[in-house]
Amino acid sequence: HMSRTSALAIATAAATAASLLAPIAHADTVQLESGAATWNMKASFLKYIQAPFVAGTITVSEGAEKVVEGGKVTNFSFPVNTAGTKLDNNGNGTIDLDGAVRVEGHHGAMDIQFSDLKLLINGTEGILQADYVRTGAMPGNETTTSTGDDKPIMTFTVPNSVATDKAGEQSFTFTPTTVTEDGEIIFESYKKGDVLDDGTVGLTLKYNEKKDDAPSGTQTPGGAKTPAPQTGSGSSTGAVVAAVVAVLAALGIGGALISGLIPGFKLPL
Repeated sequence: HMSRTSALAIATAAATAASLLAPIAHADTVQLESGAATWNMKASFLKYIQAPFVAGTITVSEGAEKVVEGGKVTNFSFPVNTAGTKLDNNGNGTIDLDGAVRVEGHHGAMDIQFSDLKLLINGTEGILQADYVRTGAMPGNETTTSTGDDKPIMTFTVPNSVATDKAGEQSFTFTPTTVTEDGEIIFESYKKGDVLDDGTVGLTLKYNEKKDDAPSGTQTPGGAKTPAPQTGSGSSTGAVVAAVVAVLAALGIGGALISGLIPGFKLPL
């Protein structure tokens, strides 16, 4: 009869070999292909900037675009930088945006510039972050300049997760937005904590199907797959299996039994 120690060794060795020889499943996944975010700052603010007495100008650059309705700018669109966007499986993380916007009015008395915009998602909390330069002067006062780097400008609630596990396009709208401390510095007329009912952040993300890396090998013109050289992990697996077989043989286990214990193992002829 086989001792308990020998039986345990056989079972362990066989399980190890079987796990090493089991085929690796390559599940389909999705990856972010493209996207865009929108931000209207505040609908009434954009309307004010374009009033004749303000003599305002609105400039976009670096990929940002104006959204125009009825001859007036009503929103701004920023392409998603897929390389810089990092979201986990729950949709939390950073959505990096390309583009810059500059809003000027009152003949230089108001000059606001935004760049390096990002959306930060953490559960139900969202932040629009940006670099900014704010130059301005109230009538009779000296011109002052305020700057910020990676500062929260507006916050918003994320009612539904932006995570996705399937290919296709998904769109989200976050409104209202809430003014932050830096948002107050930038816009002046709006104070920290003000809820902007006509302030909206929008987001569209498009995912495509992506297969995980297929097993190594090359495809021939005829469609047959030529096996890849057994290097790296492949040769390591072979060495482990050989060691397991040696252990089993040392325990006095016959070749036929070894073949039965280790799926796919065949003794050399």
